[in-house]
Amino acid sequence: MRLKKAAKPLVWIVGAIMFFVALFFILQALKPPGIKIYFLRGEKLVAAERALPEGADPLLVAARELVRGPNEAEKAEGLFSEIPAKALIIKIEKRDQIAVVSFNKALKKYGGGSARVQGLIAQIVYTFTEMPGIEKVQILIENEPEVILGGEGFLIDKPLSREDVKL
Repeated sequence: MRLKKAAKPLVWIVGAIMFFVALFFILQALKPPGIKIYFLRGEKLVAAERALPEGADPLLVAARELVRGPNEAEKAEGLFSEIPAKALIIKIEKRDQIAVVSFNKALKKYGGGSARVQGLIAQIVYTFTEMPGIEKVQILIENEPEVILGGEGFLIDKPLSREDVKL
């Protein structure tokens, strides 16, 4: 008789745990999918999560969020962007496994320095190669190919992969 009384609370505890685990997975499934936007902390790339509204184009959302930069909470955590404040993405499209991203001329006004231009390029490449089916990023200025970005001579004459811009 004692065993039956002792087993009853254990069944309730196990049942409650199973309920909360199931609830956790249900809530995760209902949460809208997110995308990762890359910013910098010190000299390291850090991914920040952004919501992807239902039906939205992930490339367009990523483009908007990348040029918008880190939010206030992320800035408080030390995240920053090397993308110049007036830089805009004027066109973005997917061609096979390449994201072709065209910026306005303000992208060239990043302030100089090889570490800054490398961080800037890494942010762009890592953000867009995070998208399913994108392996490389072609960076254009005003819809025209550039050979070199900055006085430091970072080559952007071809589509770039993460391997090309390791940080």
